[in-house]
Amino acid sequence: MSESRTSGDGVQAQGDPPSPYDAVAALEQLMLRLQRTSGASRVAVWVHEASTGVAVPFRQVRSGGPVGQVPPGERVPLSLERSPVLSAVIGERRTLNMHLDDAPRSLADEADRYGVRSAHGEPLLVGDEVVGALVIEPAAAASASQLRHATPRLAVALQEAWTRRSEQRRLAQAEVLLGLIESAALARSMDQLLGSACEQLAALGEVHRACVFLLEDGVLVPRMASYADGRRDIGSWTQFRQAPEPLRLADEVLRTGRPMSADRDSELLTGWWVDAFGIASGLAVPLGRSPQLSGVLTLDSPSIQPFSEDVRRLASAAGAHLGGVIEQARATEARAASLSTARAVRQLLVDGASATGVAEAAEVLATVVRGLAGTERSAAYLLDDAGRLGEVRHVGWPEQNIQVIRDRLVGQDVSDVRLWQLTVRDRRPVFVPDAVASDLLDADLVQALGLTSYLSVPLLSGDRLLGMVVTGSSSGTGEWSPSLRQAVQQVVLEGALVVQNAELRAVEQLRVQQLALEAHNDPLTGLANRRRFTEELERTVYATPARSCAVLMIDLDRFKEVNDSFGHSVGDELLRLVGPRLEQPLGPADLLARMGGDEFAVLLPDADAARAQEVADRLGAALREAFVLDGMSLHVDASIGIAVCPDHGRDRSLLLARADTAMYSAKRARDGSQVWTPDGATDPRDRLQTLEELRAALDSDQLVPHYQPQLDLRSGQVTGVEALVRWEHPERGLLAPDTFLGLAEQAGLMRRLALRVLERSLRDLQGWRAAGHDLSVAVNLSVSNLADVALPDQVAMLLEATEVPAAALTLEITEDVLMADAARSSQVLAGLRALGVRLSIDDYGTGYSSLSYLRALPVHELKLDRSFVGQLTSDVRAAAIVRSTLQLGRDLGMTIVVEGVEDAAALAALREWRCDVAQGYHVARPMAAEHVLDWLAERLPTPVTAPPT
Repeated sequence: MSESRTSGDGVQAQGDPPSPYDAVAALEQLMLRLQRTSGASRVAVWVHEASTGVAVPFRQVRSGGPVGQVPPGERVPLSLERSPVLSAVIGERRTLNMHLDDAPRSLADEADRYGVRSAHGEPLLVGDEVVGALVIEPAAAASASQLRHATPRLAVALQEAWTRRSEQRRLAQAEVLLGLIESAALARSMDQLLGSACEQLAALGEVHRACVFLLEDGVLVPRMASYADGRRDIGSWTQFRQAPEPLRLADEVLRTGRPMSADRDSELLTGWWVDAFGIASGLAVPLGRSPQLSGVLTLDSPSIQPFSEDVRRLASAAGAHLGGVIEQARATEARAASLSTARAVRQLLVDGASATGVAEAAEVLATVVRGLAGTERSAAYLLDDAGRLGEVRHVGWPEQNIQVIRDRLVGQDVSDVRLWQLTVRDRRPVFVPDAVASDLLDADLVQALGLTSYLSVPLLSGDRLLGMVVTGSSSGTGEWSPSLRQAVQQVVLEGALVVQNAELRAVEQLRVQQLALEAHNDPLTGLANRRRFTEELERTVYATPARSCAVLMIDLDRFKEVNDSFGHSVGDELLRLVGPRLEQPLGPADLLARMGGDEFAVLLPDADAARAQEVADRLGAALREAFVLDGMSLHVDASIGIAVCPDHGRDRSLLLARADTAMYSAKRARDGSQVWTPDGATDPRDRLQTLEELRAALDSDQLVPHYQPQLDLRSGQVTGVEALVRWEHPERGLLAPDTFLGLAEQAGLMRRLALRVLERSLRDLQGWRAAGHDLSVAVNLSVSNLADVALPDQVAMLLEATEVPAAALTLEITEDVLMADAARSSQVLAGLRALGVRLSIDDYGTGYSSLSYLRALPVHELKLDRSFVGQLTSDVRAAAIVRSTLQLGRDLGMTIVVEGVEDAAALAALREWRCDVAQGYHVARPMAAEHVLDWLAERLPTPVTAPPT
């Protein structure tokens, strides 16, 4: 008669023989038979884990009840050290008959704790190995003869059943590890990876919770936890993430690299973790393999219990695998962060390169940090020297939040704000994943701004702390990986350089603005100066569409007599009074400038010769009224020269020269004003005659260069000469270039003239170099030359024919020549530079295009106009301009040549300021080619004292 079948939990049904393949059922059948034959109320077996010193309750049978597993409430492994009963039976291999009334105190306490009045304990041995313990209740049911027959079979059956059960657990562990591998492959983030791992480990049983601590900057940081029952309340989660002290058990595992377990109130498990989370027992294993550990995995329980060998083995395997996955994930994050960092730094440098001043650079930094951290909005807070919040630059902020900052923070002292105190102390980024739980910012402010998480970085300029950048979100707490934290730190370091450079640009901009103001106004009269006048003239002459204009050059008659008779102070006062008089006849669009000394100029935009003559007459009339100086009446007359564009040319230098020529003609004729005519003649027939004579001169040897030596101020030696063309007219004698160059340009003869001078100069240079003088020669080019794309080839042929090295030839171009046709000029200059010829900008400082062309043109040399040298030792402003130009040349790697040096004091000053080259009457006057060698031979070497560096 069959009693029952096998139950769902593996219990063999009564009456059925056990399957030869079911070790658990065989064990249960033996236990059932023993219970029935002995009449015991309960028979139970415990398994001994020798590796852990733990006894695990495995199977039991009760009178009138089924055979099966120990109920969950009683299924608690016991350490032999904590169980006197099991320690005696298993550890000491003793048979134990225990009665509550007469048992020793330790045994009685344990029996009472489990509600046992009487019991018999019998060690189960297989050979010499104790595989477990048999417990029979009550003790009187244990028969020595029965036990001698039953215990050997029970021991073997228990060993086999536990082995089969262990195999099944290992299969389950393999499934768990496989699940970890699969979930790791599918995880899209580190948090998802850790969360899935903790959930699977916590669900295994025997533990209450699984936690992951990751190693970040040398410190274990709580990153993930999951409870066995699946709960995750916000309060305990916040406690876990913001633990005020480390878990010593985890720290010790990290230090040793070995798994460890501990019970509460032990050295490794005490304090806040026990009090806050009720941990009674904990198991910790390393993540990864020593010495490359990623962190620590912990499993804990609210009741004191040893962790079985199965749990320890699974935890160790999971920790080893999970550590490798974490390192792979971190490597992937690091690569992505490296690319993000590179992009962020590039954006910072590119956008920061155009920022001027701290505020603009801070806004660039705020934008870059926001993009790198993936936050919603960012702001740069700039503090003044008193610690008050000044300017704020917002990026991505809604207006209502901006208003909160204006109302509550701007103008306030922030020295008591903990976030600022932390920034001042550490000067490092601060990451706040939970803004509400943090006390670094005022809670009311956090609520008003709707902040849920944020990070702040110091706003540095070099090593100076100027404020901070805060970027945050209003949706959810924030998580920042170690690689992203490192990327933010890198951006902070680069940002310090960007802010510092922006500061320097702001200072330089102010300096340039001040220099521009000073450079465009005459300090004595307050009128526009020569530079501003030439700039306005160029803008008018080269305007698109073309405009007409008139230039009036005004020179006071007999002004030298005023200075000689009454002194320079009276002369200066007279000049200050002349300015307002000259402005009276002018309109709002007209420009009056002091060109230097007692010379003034007027620009009349859109004027023809008739209006220019009318204005000139009114200017003369305005000056005829007496000036009163120190009680004295002085009458002043002026000579005025007029040049009109386009009638007299469409070139700045040409118009100035012709207005100047007409002014001197008017001074000689003493008729007040004159309009320019070629060669100063009022009869056009004289102009035609001069032009024909010039054509003939080009076919003969009448046009010859004279050479003015150039002195190298560092060595004291003459290293070069400038070729200055002269016309040896058969009837009028030696003519200066201003007599005929303008005429040659208008008649289209400048190309032939320049090539003639260039060829003659190179042949003269060839002779001097053959005589042992390592000289160079500088030759001027005109508008026509720079418009000739064949010029580089022509120069190359002349250099080859004369065997002069290209580096010994310097070609000088004025700024107005460059402006005539900028595109073609650049092409020609590039061709000349490719030959190795040196290029120089002549009359530097007299045109508005100086700085822009210095950046764009391939020039080697700047030749400072003589107008800046005349008062070098007496005018501090002139000296400042010269010094700043010399410094500019050094910064750009250009040679600076100063012309017009006419006294020893100016030469000494230039040498002291480390000028490169000087020329002028004090060095030597221009001389014919045949006198150069004699002059060089007569000139003794001059010792040079090196200027201070």
